[in-house]
Amino acid sequence: MGGFFLLLSPPDRDPTPQRTLLQEGFAELGFGSPEIVEADGYFLAAYPSLLGGAPALKRYRDGDFLFTCGTCLSERGIGIAAASAFYDCRPSLVGDEIMGHYAAVIRKNGRTSIKLDRFGGYQLFYSLEAGIVCSSFYAICLALKSLTLSQQSACEYVFNGVVSGNDTLFREVALAPIAATIRVSPTGLEIERPKLAVTRRFTKESRAASLDRSIALLDRYFAAVARQPVARINCALSGGYDSRLILACLRRHGITPCVYVYGGAAEKDVRLAAAIADCEGFHLDIIDKADQPIVSPANFVDTAHRNFLACDGYGYGGIFQNNAEIDESARRVHGNAIAFNGGGGEIFRNFFYLTDREYSIREFLWSFYSRFDPALCTPVFDSAGYYHGLERKVAELVGSDEPRLPRPTIEWLYHAFRCRSWDGKVDSVAARYGFTAMPYLERSITEHASALPLAWKNHGAYEAELIRRADPRLAAYRSIYGHDFSGPPPLSRRVGDYMTYLRPPWLRRYTYRVRHLRPQPADWPGYLAAPYRESALPGGATILGRLFRLQRIADAAQFARILSLEYALRQFGSRVGVEF
Repeated sequence: MGGFFLLLSPPDRDPTPQRTLLQEGFAELGFGSPEIVEADGYFLAAYPSLLGGAPALKRYRDGDFLFTCGTCLSERGIGIAAASAFYDCRPSLVGDEIMGHYAAVIRKNGRTSIKLDRFGGYQLFYSLEAGIVCSSFYAICLALKSLTLSQQSACEYVFNGVVSGNDTLFREVALAPIAATIRVSPTGLEIERPKLAVTRRFTKESRAASLDRSIALLDRYFAAVARQPVARINCALSGGYDSRLILACLRRHGITPCVYVYGGAAEKDVRLAAAIADCEGFHLDIIDKADQPIVSPANFVDTAHRNFLACDGYGYGGIFQNNAEIDESARRVHGNAIAFNGGGGEIFRNFFYLTDREYSIREFLWSFYSRFDPALCTPVFDSAGYYHGLERKVAELVGSDEPRLPRPTIEWLYHAFRCRSWDGKVDSVAARYGFTAMPYLERSITEHASALPLAWKNHGAYEAELIRRADPRLAAYRSIYGHDFSGPPPLSRRVGDYMTYLRPPWLRRYTYRVRHLRPQPADWPGYLAAPYRESALPGGATILGRLFRLQRIADAAQFARILSLEYALRQFGSRVGVEF
């Protein structure tokens, strides 16, 4: 929970203007007053949760201190209680003891470093030139003199909803690498990037042994959660695998969570969750985010800006919506609670629906990063350059220029490349309000799951068996897939899946284009309608119009992101330049 910024204060530069801008940015985001640490050569502002309280800062003798934000979890406790292992032990000995997704700032014996979780789920931003490390993308952007939007970052955000790898929207702001350590000294910031253990072969152990190991790894995480002195635990329940496995593991460890489902009463996820709750005798909160008082166009200016700040500058859904998600993020962790997120649960399934063979990076990108139609872009767009930019990021992450990747490495990329960018963004924003949990994205679990043979994962069979082992009663209820999880997947499910498994990557890159072969509506529905667009963004997307043919876009999600990105550029004013 909470947030922070650390600003170097070298003797040859007055950091006061940047410090003021950073503090103004955190105040705009809704944070209360920080606790300040001033040491030789830098200034640290440690903020409490957006819901109030005190920052997770512990001071020791001789100016030493420990601060943590995000969710740091271990058998010692949660928050500062867990992070104390970094101060009490050598960080290299902490290893898997600490779980969760967090940043920890440690000053010990006059040396200061910042440690990030081993998965890289907590997003931390930095600028070497400005000497800033910051938990907020918006705040660090406010403090920089210039910002440059690249075509690559703009397209990745519009097409995919996130910017992948260690890049952000702007060239001047970088995302700290996975499991990085940032060394702080009077001469500057040093970013240490550990060599990642890339999965290159499937396990040779038996399926039964792997299932035992999967359960043991999940048990370790949920046992730690069960020991925490929190008021309640919140988790979702839908009609799929991941939320049901979380609920099964919580019940296995004697935890009775507060369960909710998103959607309208007639939606299939809601009906399935309600049936389970009714039979199992627990209360289910049904939350329809669309069922909110309608904001008028005249008042939408404030709503749009609140959404902009709530997603820390940019988010998958954009800002042209009501503020239900903001209220939900706060509600789920209010009153010393932990909010569970099932993101990344597909590590136990064949998420990419690819067969067991080697793939080039380009084939991997064709399969899952081709959600665009070049015809909807202006001649400025460089399709080959877009793919090349993503290829560079994948090769850098894998640490190899090898032309083809073994199939286990593709499984590894699911969490290390996709989930780290996607779920990491969502969780880092939510963690500003309080404690969050993403059990499937613990490094020990993801590395284990990457090595599970595809034959086990196909059709959801492996994850279904995990649910059966954790809670046979929950496994017996029907799912959104048309069958329950009490046995092997039926033939109809297997046949349907193979229709996708056997579709080659070169063909998959056209799927998005075919699905969106329709004209743009005369006017968009809801908060994308003309009165709302004009209210929040007078004159429309003039900058992004150089890159996209706005009058041809028929995908509401991409249109919303184009408008939201344009809005973000306007917030930073004349300091923003674009490379297209």
